Amino acid sequence: MVVPYTFWPDAYIQRGRILTANPWACMRSSVNERFKLGPQRNRALAFLLQAEEFYEAGREPRLTARPLLYYYSFMNLSKAFLTVRHNATLSACMHGLKEGTENVRKRMTITSQEVKVNDVGGTRTQVYREMVQSCGFAVPAKPKPVTLVTLLEQVLGVHDTYCQSFGRCRRFFPVEDIAFRYDHSKRVAWVSLSVKKEVLKTAGRDSASSIRDALADFEEVDAGNNENRHYESKQTITYGRSPLDALSELVRITKRDVWSLLVPGGFEFYVTSIPAKKCFAQIASHYQAMFYFGSVTRYRPDDLAKLHQSKYGWLIEDFINTQCLQFIYLLGSGLLGVEMVIPKTVIG
Repeated sequence: MVVPYTFWPDAYIQRGRILTANPWACMRSSVNERFKLGPQRNRALAFLLQAEEFYEAGREPRLTARPLLYYYSFMNLSKAFLTVRHNATLSACMHGLKEGTENVRKRMTITSQEVKVNDVGGTRTQVYREMVQSCGFAVPAKPKPVTLVTLLEQVLGVHDTYCQSFGRCRRFFPVEDIAFRYDHSKRVAWVSLSVKKEVLKTAGRDSASSIRDALADFEEVDAGNNENRHYESKQTITYGRSPLDALSELVRITKRDVWSLLVPGGFEFYVTSIPAKKCFAQIASHYQAMFYFGSVTRYRPDDLAKLHQSKYGWLIEDFINTQCLQFIYLLGSGLLGVEMVIPKTVIG
């Protein structure tokens, strides 16, 4: 048995996959089905309604207003996610992010502007930190500020635009196949993946070694295939009656190396040559970048205009116009407990 890889393993075990052009309706139906009338259900539905309305409002305005509306959609979807997963009350919460203290004084470029994650502390719930941790990723207690351009480099959906904008070689590479495998005689399971050698050559001769060094939880193995490079998870998981018993743990220990991209009909997976110590959780880079653009939209719209009119304006526009839906489907699948995918239509 070979089980497809998925960002949310419980979704595969429980109900498989939902094909939908309306993720909001699916999430509402799930909340109504799973929770009885009461504070948790009402709170989750209220946050979902706000997230949807901010998203729909953001589809109409020009770029000058869209980032703030999309950020509030991200934030409220994250609150709904935390309500469903942990019954969080969120009566006292904060963004968990802020702009770098020197942003206003620095020249307005995507290479100078920074986003800072709040340090651990205080009594109020930090939405960003709680959301990322609930997705299975670590957030340092005292993170260093990160530049906007670093975040955009790690947004998979606009990585090609980033590379063209800066004249850089690609740092993300499509996975040819990825799957859970097992040896029933030994009752152990692991994850395997492969990357085409021809794809690696397009990004320079050191790409293969860079990927090998960047992978935190995979190691390269000799599979006797001259077309692909093969990797397997360093750690195997022992199971009892069924290999599926190891599924959740295998995803937990490997998904920081595996990036997901929503495409019509499913998800594609990628690995990166960015060193593990410099990588952010995929869903975190989306959230932090949209937070920054929302903050500038709200407080310094003239600075947003400067960014948009710069030579990197098309990268910014590409991110804002396309990546909201990526975030909604990925985080929404975790809220739903089922992997949602978009029908084979154009992703807007």
